[in-house]
Amino acid sequence: MTVLSRQALFSRTWFQVCALALAYLLAGRLSLLLAIPPGYAMAVYPPAGIALGIIIVAGYRLLPGVAAGAFLVNMLISWESAAGISWASTLLAALLGGGAALQALAGSYLIRRFAGSNLSLDKDTSIFRFFLHGGVLACLISASVGVLSLYKLHFIPGDHVINNWLTWWTGDTLGVLTITPIVMVLFAQPREIWNSRRWNVMVPLAICLAVVISVFTYIRHREEQKQFLEFRLEVERISQDLQNKLNNHTDAVNNIERFFASSKSVNRSDFSTFVQHTIDSNKAITSLIWAPKLRHADKTAFEASVLQEGYVSFKVSEKDASGKLIPVKARDDYYPITYIAPFRTGTLAFGFDMGSSDIRRIAIEEARDSGNLTATDPLVLVTDSGEQHSVLLYAPIYAPGKPLDSTEKRREAFQGVAMSVLRMGEVIEDALSKQDQKNILIKFYDLSYPGNKGIFYDAIKIIDPGHFFQSTINFGGRQYALLAQPSSAYWNSHVSWITWFTMIGGLLFTSLLGIYLLVVTAHTFNVEILVTQRTSQLNDSEERLRAILANAAEGIITMNPSGFIESANQSAEILFDYPRGALFGRNILSLFPDPASEAFLQGYMQDQLELHEKQARQEVVGKKRLDQEIPVELAIARVELGSQTLLVLILHDMSERKRVEKLKSEFVAAVSHELRTPLTSIRGSLGLLVGGIGGAIPAKAKNLLEMANDNAERLTLLINDLLDFEKLEYGGMQFNLQETSLPALVKKAIDANKGYAQKYSITLLFDAEHSVDAVVNVDQQRFIQVLSNLVSNAVKFSKKNGQVEVYLSRSNGWARVSVVDHGIGISRDFQGSIFQKFTQEDAKAARKYAGTGLGLSLTKTMMEKMGGRIDFNSIEGEGSTFYIELPVLS
Repeated sequence: MTVLSRQALFSRTWFQVCALALAYLLAGRLSLLLAIPPGYAMAVYPPAGIALGIIIVAGYRLLPGVAAGAFLVNMLISWESAAGISWASTLLAALLGGGAALQALAGSYLIRRFAGSNLSLDKDTSIFRFFLHGGVLACLISASVGVLSLYKLHFIPGDHVINNWLTWWTGDTLGVLTITPIVMVLFAQPREIWNSRRWNVMVPLAICLAVVISVFTYIRHREEQKQFLEFRLEVERISQDLQNKLNNHTDAVNNIERFFASSKSVNRSDFSTFVQHTIDSNKAITSLIWAPKLRHADKTAFEASVLQEGYVSFKVSEKDASGKLIPVKARDDYYPITYIAPFRTGTLAFGFDMGSSDIRRIAIEEARDSGNLTATDPLVLVTDSGEQHSVLLYAPIYAPGKPLDSTEKRREAFQGVAMSVLRMGEVIEDALSKQDQKNILIKFYDLSYPGNKGIFYDAIKIIDPGHFFQSTINFGGRQYALLAQPSSAYWNSHVSWITWFTMIGGLLFTSLLGIYLLVVTAHTFNVEILVTQRTSQLNDSEERLRAILANAAEGIITMNPSGFIESANQSAEILFDYPRGALFGRNILSLFPDPASEAFLQGYMQDQLELHEKQARQEVVGKKRLDQEIPVELAIARVELGSQTLLVLILHDMSERKRVEKLKSEFVAAVSHELRTPLTSIRGSLGLLVGGIGGAIPAKAKNLLEMANDNAERLTLLINDLLDFEKLEYGGMQFNLQETSLPALVKKAIDANKGYAQKYSITLLFDAEHSVDAVVNVDQQRFIQVLSNLVSNAVKFSKKNGQVEVYLSRSNGWARVSVVDHGIGISRDFQGSIFQKFTQEDAKAARKYAGTGLGLSLTKTMMEKMGGRIDFNSIEGEGSTFYIELPVLS
């Protein structure tokens, strides 16, 4: 099974590698359609984006597909070029394939290293890093490897390196920016986010790319036509200049013919003088010649006449197979070069019979028979300066006054030829300016002469079939071809910037659009996920809330401001004895028919209550379905939900509480009448016995009686505190608040506790005469009870022979009474619970200081009932200060 799995994986990998190589090849071939002439410079290279996207998605195992695809693309370019495939082009293709694979590898690594392994690109920073590392930075690799390889293998010159590098880098970068997002949409993980981008990213990008490419194609075609028209006009100008130059040479030979026709005799000196200006002004003319027609019978006399002119070695000659001059062979006619300018002693051409050469003889006879100038086939002439590709131009010279209206008559009147030796290469160079030679590559050749010998001028190394122009030039009865194509300098000086700007601008816009769409879709996807999570959480919360409300022990009802119930939980339905859902839509007042409850609810529904009233609870009377009344504690709150207002009612069944209160009330009455009355009697009897009313009592018995009396007092205090606490808690204690002068009331309380203080050898200090005056609203009896509790506690917890100070002060509308002792103080741990019921610091203290643990709790409750407050400051081991505060009336 493992072997089969590995084989299947291997087969799948190689299938994907081949598929990637084919996709790269097709994309690269299509990219050539976007090339900007004259070469293969591209503003965008889509295969770079395909390679990076696939390697990111599928992994490094497909890198051979990138290398193979890039290799095939470059081999295809070499095969389609005029240079063809060579070892250099093959090596170049291999290097470029390696550079493309290395770029894809580096881009994928950088993205995973710096942008993170999460390829969802759901954050702005990850999108920015993706394109920075995968595009801008990674694309430096292929451009550098490619241009360096082109330079080292001599495909581009050194001055083209920078331009080619920038073009290469720009094309790859824009390819990544525009194509990689599309690849990611099609294949990247996680599919949830990339599938959501299919319509929001891929379609707009594809449309934008199609528009940019269409506009680019149109503008490029228009610019190509414009450039080719400009180039054609330049070549036509050069062609016309060349034609004019050749016509001038034709005129030079015709002038010689006219000179002979108009003169009775022309000697050597006359000929030299006549043609000297023509030679001086036309560097392309090697020499101008007069060659008479010489019959065989006149040959000897002709040679003798020339010898008499002083040319002692003159002979009518011809060339043998090796090119050496030899005496001419016997023929009917000869065409010896007689006059030649410029004439140089020892010139090989002097006396040469042009009729001995087939090429020359044919041209002479053609000129003779037609009466027109005739050019020879291209010739390679050996001169002092070496071999030169030249053309001999012949003009027939006829005897003056002879008829020339037929071939036979022209042959009879024919006396010889005037000839010009013309270097055609120099004619071309003379017709081209330096700028023309730099910008335009020229090839000039004889159309009727095959082979390289027919080429006079050739600056074209490789023909570009898409960018050349050909014109035909007539000269000497022959046709010559002028083939021209732009040079690299021409393209550099005629760059179609509008094409570049259109393509790069459009692609930059497309790239920015792609980045923007990725950012927007990332935000949208994150918002959708957040909404889904929040919706799920909200649903869960609503379910939990429903469950909580449905199972809440308290009844909960919501209603609108008109008083109609919108929801009620199960506890509310049970409270009022209604079946499930029966409370919905009922008016709340039907459940609380008594006037007090109705007034309370109407105040909330009409929103006429003050804030403290809105937050209060109230006991009301509810009515069950069968008209049975039920005591209910009602809490109500107004809730604003957007534009909707709801009133939320929380209902607590008070039936059990009322029953318990009744039991407690009965218990308090029982304690008051059945326990406190006999205890008072017992305490009185014990007091009389201790006071000696029953006579002398033994010491041991007296101690027991005093102990019983003390415990009876403690029990009385405990019962009184319990009764007071119950009265406070259940509203049985009444408070009679009156305006009272606080110093007098404090002095009264101090006087009441002096005997208790003397018992513990404690001095009570209060300066009533010098205290501040303050009028407060209190119940005098309860205030004295509160202050007595604080003073007695201070006395109990003071050290023997100590003192307790009482101070009266006022500040910010409040009067403060402070009771200060210097006793044991209160520990930090106990300070937080000192006002709770039945609390003392420890059991030992309870036994030592004989307290119930209810005094401070009662004191705090009574102060709050009178509108005051109580607090303290204490340092353990140094003493305590308890103070009560009341609002000052005056």
